[in-house]
Amino acid sequence: MKLLDNENIIVDTEICKITNLRVITGKTTKNNTFKQKKSAYFDDINSYETIMNNGEKSRIKEGLKYIFAGLVILILISLIPFLNNHQTLQSIFFLIGIVPLIYGAYLVPKSIFRLKEHSTIFLWLQNGKCIIVSFSKFDDPSAKKIQSQLFESGVRLSTK
Repeated sequence: MKLLDNENIIVDTEICKITNLRVITGKTTKNNTFKQKKSAYFDDINSYETIMNNGEKSRIKEGLKYIFAGLVILILISLIPFLNNHQTLQSIFFLIGIVPLIYGAYLVPKSIFRLKEHSTIFLWLQNGKCIIVSFSKFDDPSAKKIQSQLFESGVRLSTK
């Protein structure tokens, strides 16, 4: 990435750089070189919007625990001979076993196909276009650095 004359990097993250003149988005490759995709001067940025807690955390482990607990209860019901003579007790223990099994079977695919956790900064430009910078964590420290630098640079926060 080439900087302009009198341009210094103030905030340096893997997917976004902020200099004293502009915001540059891109990607850091395996050999630690930054490939620029888009850039915008601070004067061209109309406003910005930050969404810090998007997506959901994975609950696969929790779902598997519920499935296991439900299966254990259901197996125990079939192994206890005392319950064979008591239909009401057998029905109650069946419900106690099937509820966690169903809940776990719900959590596992929901976690697989979830919107992964991320933080996003939208930079709204004067020409109506938008530059999107997305980070892979809730309350990502890099996103917070960029947000504070945009505020210090005089870019106004969007009120959408």
